[in-house]
Amino acid sequence: MDFEEIKKDEEEIELVEEGSGDEARDKIKKLKEELGECRKKAEEYLAGWQRAKADFINSRKDEEKEREAMVRFANKKLLYELLSVKDSMEMALERAEEIDKSFAGGLNQILSLLSQIMRGCGVSETEALGQRFNPEEHESMEEEEVSEAEKDQVILEVVQKGYKIHDRVLRPAKVKVGIYKQT
Repeated sequence: MDFEEIKKDEEEIELVEEGSGDEARDKIKKLKEELGECRKKAEEYLAGWQRAKADFINSRKDEEKEREAMVRFANKKLLYELLSVKDSMEMALERAEEIDKSFAGGLNQILSLLSQIMRGCGVSETEALGQRFNPEEHESMEEEEVSEAEKDQVILEVVQKGYKIHDRVLRPAKVKVGIYKQT
């Protein structure tokens, strides 16, 4: 039963109510019951439709977030592999400056270009030296005893740089951590 039929039935009830008799009252009672049932069903259908629509909208939002994350991190593996190339170039640059200045200049330009490409892909170097040790961003390679309590769990040396891609760790920094031991 749709809303047009309900309205028609309500008009019919009013006309019958104006009349009299038991038969009319029974018909009115029956029509009122049917009308109540129809309204209840209509409310159920409307509520169900609204829930389904909200679920669909939420599902689309979740799917869009997943798609954005996939696009942002699609080249994570390639960028991770390039980090070893970058590390090697940095080490070569340190040695080349001692041997041949022009070769070191060319190597420095290549390294600069690689760094620029990686920054464009959302890769950034994590600051570690002097920071508190965080196992989510740092990997402890060695512990060194320190005499000052403020240097407890503080990074004393970076063995290998750490990097993030957007807000996720791409490679943790390998570090030397200070450990304070009271004597």
